[in-house]
Amino acid sequence: MLRSRAGAVRHRSMRWMAVAALGASAALVGAGPASAAEADITGGSLTWGFKASFRSYVKTGNGNPPISVGNGATVNTDGTFTFPSTGGTHDAGSGTTSATYGGKVVFSYPAHFFTITLANPTVAITGGTAALKADVDLVTTETDPVSVKQATIATLTVSGGNPATSGNTVTGSSLAAVLTSQGATAFNGFYGAGETLDPVSFTFTTGNGGPARAAVTVTPTQGLDPAGATITVRGTGFDPDANNGAGIYVSFGPKVDEHWANASVLQVTKWVNKTNEPTDARDRMAADGSFTTTLPISAVYTDRNGNQVDCTQVQCYVITFAARGSADRSQDTFTPLTFTRTGGGGNTAQQRITGTVTGGPLTLSVAGSAVELPAVGKGEYAQAALNPATVADLRGIGTGWSLVGQVSDLTSAGGGVIAGNYLGWTPTATVVNDPLGGANPAVTPGAVAAPGAGLGEARALCTSAAGASNGIFTCGAELNLGVPASAAAGDYAATLTLTLS
Repeated sequence: MLRSRAGAVRHRSMRWMAVAALGASAALVGAGPASAAEADITGGSLTWGFKASFRSYVKTGNGNPPISVGNGATVNTDGTFTFPSTGGTHDAGSGTTSATYGGKVVFSYPAHFFTITLANPTVAITGGTAALKADVDLVTTETDPVSVKQATIATLTVSGGNPATSGNTVTGSSLAAVLTSQGATAFNGFYGAGETLDPVSFTFTTGNGGPARAAVTVTPTQGLDPAGATITVRGTGFDPDANNGAGIYVSFGPKVDEHWANASVLQVTKWVNKTNEPTDARDRMAADGSFTTTLPISAVYTDRNGNQVDCTQVQCYVITFAARGSADRSQDTFTPLTFTRTGGGGNTAQQRITGTVTGGPLTLSVAGSAVELPAVGKGEYAQAALNPATVADLRGIGTGWSLVGQVSDLTSAGGGVIAGNYLGWTPTATVVNDPLGGANPAVTPGAVAAPGAGLGEARALCTSAAGASNGIFTCGAELNLGVPASAAAGDYAATLTLTLS
Protein backbone atom coordinates (compact mmCIF):
# COMPACT_ATOMS: atom_id res chain seq x y z
CA MET A 1 0.00 0.00 0.00
CA LEU A 2 1.19 3.51 -0.75
CA ARG A 3 1.16 5.81 2.26
CA SER A 4 2.01 9.46 2.89
CA ARG A 5 2.33 11.29 6.20
CA ALA A 6 1.00 14.83 6.70
CA GLY A 7 2.30 17.01 9.53
CA ALA A 8 2.27 20.66 10.67
CA VAL A 9 5.31 22.77 11.64
CA ARG A 10 5.81 25.13 14.58
CA HIS A 11 3.97 22.77 16.96
CA ARG A 12 0.70 23.67 15.24
CA SER A 13 -0.73 20.15 15.05
CA MET A 14 -3.58 18.80 17.15
CA ARG A 15 -5.44 15.49 17.46
CA TRP A 16 -8.73 15.16 15.60
CA MET A 17 -10.82 15.56 18.74
CA ALA A 18 -9.36 19.01 19.38
CA VAL A 19 -10.24 20.03 15.84
CA ALA A 20 -13.73 18.66 16.30
CA ALA A 21 -14.20 20.74 19.43
CA LEU A 22 -13.14 23.86 17.57
CA GLY A 23 -15.58 23.09 14.79
CA ALA A 24 -18.38 22.67 17.26
CA SER A 25 -17.94 26.18 18.62
CA ALA A 26 -17.01 27.99 15.43
CA ALA A 27 -19.37 26.59 12.83
CA LEU A 28 -22.56 28.15 14.13
CA VAL A 29 -24.82 29.52 11.42
CA GLY A 30 -27.03 32.56 11.70
CA ALA A 31 -26.13 33.36 15.30
CA GLY A 32 -25.39 37.03 14.61
CA PRO A 33 -27.95 39.83 14.46
CA ALA A 34 -30.34 39.61 11.52
CA SER A 35 -30.07 42.28 8.85
CA ALA A 36 -33.07 44.38 7.94
CA ALA A 37 -33.68 42.24 4.85
CA GLU A 38 -33.68 38.92 6.69
CA ALA A 39 -36.94 37.10 7.38
CA ASP A 40 -37.43 34.34 9.92
CA ILE A 41 -38.16 30.85 8.61
CA THR A 42 -41.38 29.51 10.15
CA GLY A 43 -41.85 26.08 8.56
CA GLY A 44 -40.76 23.56 5.97
CA SER A 45 -38.88 20.27 5.63
CA LEU A 46 -35.72 18.74 4.14
CA THR A 47 -35.49 15.36 2.39
CA TRP A 48 -32.20 13.51 1.96
CA GLY A 49 -30.94 9.93 2.06
CA PHE A 50 -27.18 10.51 2.50
CA LYS A 51 -26.25 7.79 -0.04
CA ALA A 52 -28.47 4.99 -1.32
CA SER A 53 -25.62 2.48 -1.60
CA PHE A 54 -24.60 3.19 2.02
CA ARG A 55 -28.16 2.61 3.22
CA SER A 56 -28.28 -0.69 1.33
CA TYR A 57 -24.97 -1.76 2.86
CA VAL A 58 -26.02 -0.88 6.42
CA LYS A 59 -29.35 -2.70 6.02
CA THR A 60 -27.47 -5.97 5.44
CA GLY A 61 -25.81 -5.65 8.86
CA ASN A 62 -26.72 -6.70 12.38
CA GLY A 63 -27.86 -3.36 13.79
CA ASN A 64 -30.97 -3.48 15.94
CA PRO A 65 -32.32 -1.86 13.87
CA PRO A 66 -29.69 -1.10 11.21
CA ILE A 67 -31.25 2.31 10.49
CA SER A 68 -33.45 4.28 12.89
CA VAL A 69 -34.81 7.83 13.13
CA GLY A 70 -35.74 10.11 16.01
CA ASN A 71 -36.40 13.67 17.23
CA GLY A 72 -39.00 14.28 14.50
CA ALA A 73 -37.20 12.75 11.50
CA THR A 74 -39.20 10.23 9.45
CA VAL A 75 -38.39 7.52 6.89
CA ASN A 76 -39.91 7.84 3.41
CA THR A 77 -41.11 4.93 1.27
CA ASP A 78 -37.97 5.16 -0.90
CA GLY A 79 -35.70 4.87 2.15
CA THR A 80 -34.72 8.55 2.30
CA PHE A 81 -35.41 10.71 5.35
CA THR A 82 -37.44 13.85 6.00
CA PHE A 83 -36.37 16.36 8.65
CA PRO A 84 -38.78 19.04 9.98
CA SER A 85 -37.93 22.75 9.92
CA THR A 86 -36.66 24.25 13.16
CA GLY A 87 -36.28 27.83 11.90
CA GLY A 88 -33.47 29.95 10.50
CA THR A 89 -33.35 33.08 8.34
CA HIS A 90 -33.63 33.93 4.65
CA ASP A 91 -32.69 37.13 2.81
CA ALA A 92 -34.83 37.25 -0.33
CA GLY A 93 -32.69 40.01 -1.84
CA SER A 94 -29.27 38.35 -1.64
CA GLY A 95 -30.43 34.74 -1.36
CA THR A 96 -28.39 34.32 1.83
CA THR A 97 -30.02 31.50 3.77
CA SER A 98 -29.53 29.53 6.95
CA ALA A 99 -32.40 27.03 7.03
CA THR A 100 -32.21 24.68 10.02
CA TYR A 101 -33.96 21.33 10.33
CA GLY A 102 -34.35 18.90 13.24
CA GLY A 103 -34.28 15.16 13.74
CA LYS A 104 -31.66 12.44 13.60
CA VAL A 105 -30.81 9.25 11.69
CA VAL A 106 -28.72 6.47 13.24
CA PHE A 107 -26.77 3.98 11.07
CA SER A 108 -25.70 0.96 13.16
CA TYR A 109 -23.50 -1.95 12.08
CA PRO A 110 -21.94 -3.56 15.20
CA ALA A 111 -20.34 -6.39 13.20
CA HIS A 112 -18.40 -3.76 11.27
CA PHE A 113 -17.64 -1.81 14.44
CA PHE A 114 -19.48 1.48 13.90
CA THR A 115 -22.53 3.53 14.78
CA ILE A 116 -23.02 6.87 12.98
CA THR A 117 -25.60 9.48 14.01
CA LEU A 118 -26.49 12.22 11.52
CA ALA A 119 -28.62 15.03 13.02
CA ASN A 120 -29.93 18.58 12.64
CA PRO A 121 -29.11 19.33 8.98
CA THR A 122 -28.73 22.94 7.86
CA VAL A 123 -28.89 24.38 4.34
CA ALA A 124 -26.48 27.34 4.17
CA ILE A 125 -26.49 29.52 1.05
CA THR A 126 -24.31 32.59 0.58
CA GLY A 127 -22.79 34.31 -2.43
CA GLY A 128 -24.38 31.84 -4.86
CA THR A 129 -22.79 28.78 -3.20
CA ALA A 130 -24.59 26.29 -1.02
CA ALA A 131 -23.63 23.67 1.53
CA LEU A 132 -25.36 21.06 3.65
CA LYS A 133 -24.21 20.97 7.28
CA ALA A 134 -25.09 18.53 10.04
CA ASP A 135 -24.09 17.20 13.44
CA VAL A 136 -22.20 13.90 13.11
CA ASP A 137 -21.32 11.45 15.89
CA LEU A 138 -19.21 8.41 15.03
CA VAL A 139 -18.60 5.61 17.51
CA THR A 140 -16.17 2.90 16.41
CA THR A 141 -13.77 0.51 18.10
CA GLU A 142 -11.12 1.10 15.45
CA THR A 143 -10.43 4.84 16.01
CA ASP A 144 -11.21 7.57 18.52
CA PRO A 145 -14.86 8.63 18.54
CA VAL A 146 -15.76 11.67 16.44
CA SER A 147 -18.34 14.30 17.41
CA VAL A 148 -18.72 17.42 15.30
CA LYS A 149 -21.42 20.07 15.30
CA GLN A 150 -22.58 21.51 11.99
CA ALA A 151 -19.80 19.96 9.92
CA THR A 152 -19.98 20.90 6.24
CA ILE A 153 -20.98 17.50 4.86
CA ALA A 154 -21.66 18.35 1.23
CA THR A 155 -21.61 21.11 -1.33
CA LEU A 156 -24.90 21.66 -3.17
CA THR A 157 -25.39 22.80 -6.76
CA VAL A 158 -27.74 25.80 -6.92
CA SER A 159 -28.41 27.37 -10.33
CA GLY A 160 -30.98 27.86 -13.05
CA GLY A 161 -33.84 28.88 -10.81
CA ASN A 162 -33.31 26.03 -8.34
CA PRO A 163 -34.05 26.82 -5.52
CA ALA A 164 -37.23 28.53 -6.71
CA THR A 165 -39.27 31.14 -4.85
CA SER A 166 -43.06 31.37 -4.87
CA GLY A 167 -44.49 34.01 -2.56
CA ASN A 168 -43.00 33.32 0.87
CA THR A 169 -41.99 29.75 0.06
CA VAL A 170 -38.55 28.67 -1.21
CA THR A 171 -38.10 25.19 -2.69
CA GLY A 172 -34.91 23.38 -3.67
CA SER A 173 -35.54 20.27 -5.77
CA SER A 174 -33.09 17.37 -6.13
CA LEU A 175 -29.98 19.53 -5.68
CA ALA A 176 -26.80 17.65 -6.59
CA ALA A 177 -24.72 16.95 -3.46
CA VAL A 178 -20.97 16.20 -3.36
CA LEU A 179 -19.13 14.98 -0.26
CA THR A 180 -16.57 17.42 1.18
CA SER A 181 -13.23 16.59 2.78
CA GLN A 182 -14.71 17.44 6.19
CA GLY A 183 -17.66 15.16 5.48
CA ALA A 184 -15.37 12.33 4.40
CA THR A 185 -13.43 12.64 7.66
CA ALA A 186 -16.56 12.84 9.80
CA PHE A 187 -17.81 9.59 8.22
CA ASN A 188 -14.49 7.86 8.92
CA GLY A 189 -13.46 7.69 5.27
CA PHE A 190 -16.31 5.45 4.07
CA TYR A 191 -16.24 7.63 0.96
CA GLY A 192 -13.68 10.08 -0.35
CA ALA A 193 -14.13 13.80 -0.92
CA GLY A 194 -15.81 14.41 -4.25
CA GLU A 195 -18.12 11.38 -3.95
CA THR A 196 -21.64 11.98 -5.27
CA LEU A 197 -24.28 11.72 -2.54
CA ASP A 198 -28.06 11.49 -2.76
CA PRO A 199 -29.68 14.70 -4.02
CA VAL A 200 -31.11 17.10 -1.46
CA SER A 201 -34.60 18.60 -1.58
CA PHE A 202 -35.90 21.19 0.84
CA THR A 203 -38.62 23.74 1.33
CA PHE A 204 -39.16 26.52 3.80
CA THR A 205 -41.60 29.35 4.37
CA THR A 206 -40.74 32.73 5.83
CA GLY A 207 -42.94 34.62 8.27
CA ASN A 208 -43.45 37.71 6.07
CA GLY A 209 -47.04 37.67 4.87
CA GLY A 210 -47.61 34.20 6.35
CA PRO A 211 -49.32 33.11 9.53
CA ALA A 212 -48.80 35.27 12.59
CA ARG A 213 -45.73 34.31 14.57
CA ALA A 214 -46.23 32.72 17.97
CA ALA A 215 -46.18 35.35 20.74
CA VAL A 216 -46.99 35.39 24.44
CA THR A 217 -47.90 38.07 26.98
CA VAL A 218 -47.74 37.34 30.71
CA THR A 219 -49.43 39.26 33.52
CA PRO A 220 -47.64 40.16 35.72
CA THR A 221 -43.97 39.71 34.75
CA GLN A 222 -42.24 41.71 37.53
CA GLY A 223 -42.39 42.05 41.29
CA LEU A 224 -43.88 38.59 41.80
CA ASP A 225 -44.22 37.28 45.34
CA PRO A 226 -41.51 34.62 45.75
CA ALA A 227 -43.77 32.66 48.12
CA GLY A 228 -46.30 32.10 45.35
CA ALA A 229 -48.31 33.81 42.63
CA THR A 230 -50.76 32.99 39.85
CA ILE A 231 -49.87 34.42 36.45
CA THR A 232 -52.04 34.75 33.36
CA VAL A 233 -50.55 33.66 30.03
CA ARG A 234 -52.09 34.80 26.75
CA GLY A 235 -50.82 33.42 23.44
CA THR A 236 -51.43 34.41 19.80
CA GLY A 237 -50.12 33.18 16.46
CA PHE A 238 -49.77 29.52 17.43
CA ASP A 239 -50.71 26.77 14.99
CA PRO A 240 -53.46 24.55 16.42
CA ASP A 241 -53.02 21.99 13.60
CA ALA A 242 -49.23 21.65 13.78
CA ASN A 243 -47.77 18.24 14.68
CA ASN A 244 -51.11 16.53 14.02
CA GLY A 245 -52.88 18.85 16.44
CA ALA A 246 -50.71 17.86 19.42
CA GLY A 247 -50.62 21.49 20.60
CA ILE A 248 -48.09 23.07 22.95
CA TYR A 249 -46.85 22.96 26.51
CA VAL A 250 -46.99 26.17 28.60
CA SER A 251 -44.39 25.88 31.36
CA PHE A 252 -42.42 27.78 33.96
CA GLY A 253 -38.74 27.31 34.88
CA PRO A 254 -35.17 28.01 33.76
CA LYS A 255 -34.02 27.78 30.15
CA VAL A 256 -31.88 24.69 29.49
CA ASP A 257 -30.39 23.03 26.44
CA GLU A 258 -32.95 21.04 24.42
CA HIS A 259 -35.68 22.27 26.74
CA TRP A 260 -38.31 20.30 24.82
CA ALA A 261 -36.65 17.04 25.99
CA ASN A 262 -35.71 18.17 29.51
CA ALA A 263 -39.05 19.11 31.06
CA SER A 264 -38.03 17.59 34.39
CA VAL A 265 -36.40 20.91 35.37
CA LEU A 266 -39.68 22.82 35.03
CA GLN A 267 -41.92 23.68 38.00
CA VAL A 268 -45.32 23.50 36.32
CA THR A 269 -46.63 22.66 32.83
CA LYS A 270 -50.01 22.93 31.14
CA TRP A 271 -50.91 21.15 27.92
CA VAL A 272 -52.82 23.40 25.50
CA ASN A 273 -54.39 22.15 22.26
CA LYS A 274 -57.57 22.56 20.19
CA THR A 275 -59.48 19.62 21.75
CA ASN A 276 -58.58 19.73 25.45
CA GLU A 277 -61.24 20.31 28.07
CA PRO A 278 -59.89 22.86 30.63
CA THR A 279 -58.55 21.31 33.85
CA ASP A 280 -55.76 22.18 36.29
CA ALA A 281 -53.28 20.54 33.87
CA ARG A 282 -54.89 21.31 30.48
CA ASP A 283 -56.42 24.14 28.50
CA ARG A 284 -57.85 24.75 25.04
CA MET A 285 -56.40 26.62 22.05
CA ALA A 286 -58.81 28.51 19.79
CA ALA A 287 -59.01 27.88 16.05
CA ASP A 288 -57.09 31.12 15.40
CA GLY A 289 -54.10 29.90 17.46
CA SER A 290 -54.84 31.99 20.55
CA PHE A 291 -55.28 30.85 24.15
CA THR A 292 -55.51 32.15 27.71
CA THR A 293 -54.47 30.09 30.69
CA THR A 294 -53.04 30.48 34.20
CA LEU A 295 -50.01 29.00 35.96
CA PRO A 296 -49.45 28.81 39.76
CA ILE A 297 -45.74 29.48 40.38
CA SER A 298 -43.27 30.22 43.16
CA ALA A 299 -39.67 31.39 43.18
CA VAL A 300 -38.15 28.30 44.84
CA TYR A 301 -39.05 24.70 44.07
CA THR A 302 -37.56 21.20 43.81
CA ASP A 303 -37.56 19.82 40.28
CA ARG A 304 -38.24 16.21 39.31
CA ASN A 305 -34.51 15.46 39.37
CA GLY A 306 -34.43 16.33 43.06
CA ASN A 307 -32.55 19.61 42.52
CA GLN A 308 -33.60 22.90 44.11
CA VAL A 309 -34.26 25.75 41.68
CA ASP A 310 -34.23 29.34 42.98
CA CYS A 311 -35.67 31.75 40.43
CA THR A 312 -34.39 34.73 42.41
CA GLN A 313 -30.85 33.49 41.67
CA VAL A 314 -31.32 32.14 38.14
CA GLN A 315 -33.49 33.63 35.39
CA CYS A 316 -36.76 31.74 34.96
CA TYR A 317 -39.26 32.05 32.12
CA VAL A 318 -42.73 31.23 30.94
CA ILE A 319 -41.80 28.83 28.15
CA THR A 320 -43.96 27.52 25.32
CA PHE A 321 -42.92 24.69 23.01
CA ALA A 322 -44.46 22.05 20.76
CA ALA A 323 -45.93 19.13 22.71
CA ARG A 324 -44.81 15.50 22.81
CA GLY A 325 -41.11 16.10 22.18
CA SER A 326 -41.62 17.52 18.69
CA ALA A 327 -38.61 18.99 16.87
CA ASP A 328 -40.80 21.91 15.70
CA ARG A 329 -39.20 25.03 17.22
CA SER A 330 -41.61 27.53 15.63
CA GLN A 331 -43.84 27.32 18.75
CA ASP A 332 -41.02 28.25 21.16
CA THR A 333 -41.30 31.45 23.21
CA PHE A 334 -39.46 32.59 26.35
CA THR A 335 -40.91 35.33 28.58
CA PRO A 336 -38.69 36.27 31.57
CA LEU A 337 -40.24 36.79 35.00
CA THR A 338 -38.74 38.46 38.10
CA PHE A 339 -39.58 38.06 41.78
CA THR A 340 -39.34 40.54 44.63
CA ARG A 341 -36.21 39.75 46.62
CA THR A 342 -36.63 39.25 50.34
CA GLY A 343 -34.43 40.68 53.10
CA GLY A 344 -34.72 44.40 52.29
CA GLY A 345 -32.05 46.59 50.80
CA GLY A 346 -33.93 47.52 47.64
CA ASN A 347 -34.58 45.64 44.44
CA THR A 348 -32.01 47.09 42.03
CA ALA A 349 -28.24 47.12 41.81
CA GLN A 350 -25.72 48.22 39.24
CA GLN A 351 -22.36 46.83 38.18
CA ARG A 352 -19.85 48.47 35.85
CA ILE A 353 -18.58 46.00 33.29
CA THR A 354 -15.03 46.31 31.95
CA GLY A 355 -12.97 43.95 29.86
CA THR A 356 -9.85 43.61 27.80
CA VAL A 357 -9.63 42.07 24.34
CA THR A 358 -6.23 40.50 23.78
CA GLY A 359 -4.73 39.68 20.43
CA GLY A 360 -5.10 35.99 19.58
CA PRO A 361 -2.73 33.71 17.72
CA LEU A 362 -2.41 32.53 14.14
CA THR A 363 -2.70 28.76 14.46
CA LEU A 364 -2.79 25.67 12.29
CA SER A 365 -4.29 22.29 13.19
CA VAL A 366 -4.89 19.14 11.16
CA ALA A 367 -7.56 16.46 11.49
CA GLY A 368 -5.14 13.56 11.27
CA SER A 369 -1.49 12.64 10.85
CA ALA A 370 -1.61 10.03 8.08
CA VAL A 371 -3.12 9.55 4.63
CA GLU A 372 -3.22 6.11 3.03
CA LEU A 373 -3.30 5.91 -0.76
CA PRO A 374 -4.74 2.81 -2.43
CA ALA A 375 -2.43 0.28 -4.09
CA VAL A 376 -1.92 0.98 -7.83
CA GLY A 377 0.26 -0.26 -10.65
CA LYS A 378 2.87 1.54 -12.66
CA GLY A 379 1.46 4.19 -14.96
CA GLU A 380 -1.68 4.47 -12.81
CA TYR A 381 -2.98 7.08 -10.38
CA ALA A 382 -3.89 6.85 -6.68
CA GLN A 383 -6.23 9.38 -5.07
CA ALA A 384 -7.13 10.10 -1.45
CA ALA A 385 -8.31 13.08 0.59
CA LEU A 386 -5.77 15.11 2.54
CA ASN A 387 -6.68 15.42 6.21
CA PRO A 388 -8.43 18.81 6.52
CA ALA A 389 -6.35 21.66 7.95
CA THR A 390 -7.93 24.37 10.10
CA VAL A 391 -6.40 27.84 10.13
CA ALA A 392 -7.52 30.21 12.90
CA ASP A 393 -6.46 33.85 12.52
CA LEU A 394 -7.46 35.48 15.80
CA ARG A 395 -4.86 38.25 15.72
CA GLY A 396 -7.46 40.86 14.80
CA ILE A 397 -5.08 42.71 12.49
CA GLY A 398 -6.13 41.20 9.15
CA THR A 399 -2.68 41.16 7.56
CA GLY A 400 -3.36 38.00 5.55
CA TRP A 401 -1.75 34.55 5.62
CA SER A 402 -0.83 31.63 3.36
CA LEU A 403 -0.71 27.88 3.95
CA VAL A 404 1.89 26.14 1.78
CA GLY A 405 2.59 22.44 1.33
CA GLN A 406 5.64 20.56 0.08
CA VAL A 407 6.32 16.81 0.03
CA SER A 408 9.55 14.88 0.23
CA ASP A 409 10.39 12.15 -2.26
CA LEU A 410 8.46 8.94 -1.68
CA THR A 411 10.84 6.13 -0.74
CA SER A 412 10.50 2.42 -0.04
CA ALA A 413 12.46 0.09 2.24
CA GLY A 414 13.86 -1.61 -0.87
CA GLY A 415 15.47 1.60 -2.11
CA GLY A 416 12.73 2.70 -4.51
CA VAL A 417 12.25 6.44 -5.05
CA ILE A 418 9.32 8.34 -6.55
CA ALA A 419 10.05 12.05 -6.88
CA GLY A 420 7.79 14.31 -4.82
CA ASN A 421 6.59 16.12 -7.94
CA TYR A 422 4.63 12.99 -8.92
CA LEU A 423 2.23 13.81 -6.05
CA GLY A 424 -0.30 16.48 -7.08
CA TRP A 425 -3.41 17.91 -5.49
CA THR A 426 -6.66 19.77 -6.10
CA PRO A 427 -7.10 22.19 -3.16
CA THR A 428 -10.38 23.26 -1.52
CA ALA A 429 -11.00 26.04 0.98
CA THR A 430 -14.02 27.16 2.98
CA VAL A 431 -14.78 29.79 5.62
CA VAL A 432 -16.07 28.58 8.97
CA ASN A 433 -18.89 30.96 9.84
CA ASP A 434 -18.16 33.52 12.57
CA PRO A 435 -20.79 32.89 15.28
CA LEU A 436 -20.82 36.58 16.22
CA GLY A 437 -20.91 37.90 12.66
CA GLY A 438 -18.05 40.29 13.33
CA ALA A 439 -15.85 39.56 10.34
CA ASN A 440 -16.09 39.25 6.56
CA PRO A 441 -13.49 36.54 5.99
CA ALA A 442 -12.50 35.11 2.62
CA VAL A 443 -10.17 32.28 1.63
CA THR A 444 -8.89 31.14 -1.77
CA PRO A 445 -7.83 27.57 -2.59
CA GLY A 446 -4.44 27.09 -4.22
CA ALA A 447 -3.98 26.17 -7.85
CA VAL A 448 -4.32 22.57 -9.02
CA ALA A 449 -0.95 20.80 -9.18
CA ALA A 450 -0.94 17.85 -11.55
CA PRO A 451 1.19 14.71 -11.03
CA GLY A 452 4.56 15.33 -12.60
CA ALA A 453 4.46 19.03 -11.72
CA GLY A 454 3.32 18.62 -8.17
CA LEU A 455 4.33 19.04 -4.57
CA GLY A 456 8.05 18.45 -4.82
CA GLU A 457 8.09 22.24 -4.83
CA ALA A 458 6.24 24.41 -2.29
CA ARG A 459 2.70 25.14 -3.46
CA ALA A 460 -0.17 27.03 -1.83
CA LEU A 461 -2.95 24.95 -0.30
CA CYS A 462 -4.98 28.08 0.53
CA THR A 463 -4.49 31.79 1.14
CA SER A 464 -6.38 34.66 2.71
CA ALA A 465 -5.68 38.21 1.62
CA ALA A 466 -5.08 41.22 3.87
CA GLY A 467 -8.34 42.65 5.17
CA ALA A 468 -10.18 39.30 4.91
CA SER A 469 -8.03 36.95 6.98
CA ASN A 470 -9.62 37.30 10.42
CA GLY A 471 -11.60 34.19 11.24
CA ILE A 472 -11.45 30.41 11.01
CA PHE A 473 -10.94 28.50 7.78
CA THR A 474 -10.84 24.89 6.60
CA CYS A 475 -8.45 23.89 3.80
CA GLY A 476 -8.27 20.47 2.18
CA ALA A 477 -7.25 18.78 -1.03
CA GLU A 478 -7.73 15.68 -3.12
CA LEU A 479 -4.27 14.12 -3.44
CA ASN A 480 -3.34 12.49 -6.75
CA LEU A 481 -0.20 10.37 -7.06
CA GLY A 482 0.94 9.36 -10.52
CA VAL A 483 3.21 6.29 -10.44
CA PRO A 484 5.91 6.42 -13.13
CA ALA A 485 6.76 3.28 -15.09
CA SER A 486 10.28 3.39 -13.65
CA ALA A 487 9.08 2.94 -10.04
CA ALA A 488 10.07 -0.25 -8.28
CA ALA A 489 7.34 -2.25 -6.53
CA GLY A 490 7.09 -1.68 -2.79
CA ASP A 491 5.50 0.24 0.06
CA TYR A 492 6.34 3.93 -0.22
CA ALA A 493 6.14 6.75 2.32
CA ALA A 494 6.79 10.48 2.27
CA THR A 495 6.35 13.46 4.55
CA LEU A 496 4.06 16.31 3.50
CA THR A 497 4.84 19.49 5.45
CA LEU A 498 2.26 22.28 5.77
CA THR A 499 3.68 25.70 6.65
CA LEU A 500 1.50 28.60 7.80
CA SER A 501 2.88 32.11 7.53
